[in-house]
Amino acid sequence: MAARLTALWSKARSATEPAVKVASKEVASRYEQLMANNAQYVVKDKAAADKLAKQLFFTQLSKIPATMAECKTEYAALRSRLAGWRELPTTEMALYAGFAAEIYAWFCIGEIVGRGGSLTGYSV
Repeated sequence: MAARLTALWSKARSATEPAVKVASKEVASRYEQLMANNAQYVVKDKAAADKLAKQLFFTQLSKIPATMAECKTEYAALRSRLAGWRELPTTEMALYAGFAAEIYAWFCIGEIVGRGGSLTGYSV
């Protein structure tokens, strides 16, 4: 059995070896071309390179207050719009109902995917 597996392994390896060599040369050439085209973006200074991750993190973190303010104004606009929900046109109500149904459907699909594609329940 081990001899058959060894023979099969060597046959598969010899069959894929030329493709791997060609692919590795192609990948290496594309990498070199990519790096040559974008050399201006490479940070040479190690201290500056170490600082980049923190700069990105805190730059994104500094955007949170502005985003929260935008969310509050959008929520206030939505709340004032839905305060008179009886006067909303039927088409707009249907749109809202369809959106709520879509959110619920995506939640259900997420639950099914979370269970591993099983419709019967979680495997315990």
